[in-house]
Amino acid sequence: MGKYDDCVIFSENMEFPTYRPIPWLAKLDDEPVFRCSYSIHWNMPFDPADAPKPAPGQRVVGHPPHMHRENEILFLLSGDANDPYNLGAEVEMCFGPEMEKHVLTRSCCLRIPGGLPHGFYHVNSCTRPWLFIEVQEANPKTEKFLWEYLTPEELASIPEQQMKNLWLDVGFD
Repeated sequence: MGKYDDCVIFSENMEFPTYRPIPWLAKLDDEPVFRCSYSIHWNMPFDPADAPKPAPGQRVVGHPPHMHRENEILFLLSGDANDPYNLGAEVEMCFGPEMEKHVLTRSCCLRIPGGLPHGFYHVNSCTRPWLFIEVQEANPKTEKFLWEYLTPEELASIPEQQMKNLWLDVGFD
């Protein structure tokens, strides 16, 4: 054992959420040594025909609208060293009470101030692997879901298991 062995954390020694079958690399929530919550995973290519399709006049809910007490930074990074600015995917993200939609196709960083509603995050298409990195300036992580931003049809489209086990308010009274 080395003096600084705890500075190196191997992915294969970590426990990852089972709610999405994605290749996780790191998830460090509620670790007392960190002042932030971190999450890193690969997004893998898929057939666009397999992407969720909203009902007419509705949106794909994806990660439902929510906010955090603290700032959050999201990185969407191309996995292609020969074309690092082209994400190889189309990702939707909405911001603010009006849920202003942004379609992201390039490597980018999303700076989300604490208290800013955001969500409806979902991947429309993905033609090559890319990395998603989340850093929330909080430990433990905080999250409050804004169900009032959803229509009754959008709310009904969320699987019951996710409602009970995944999309739970954390760190809000």
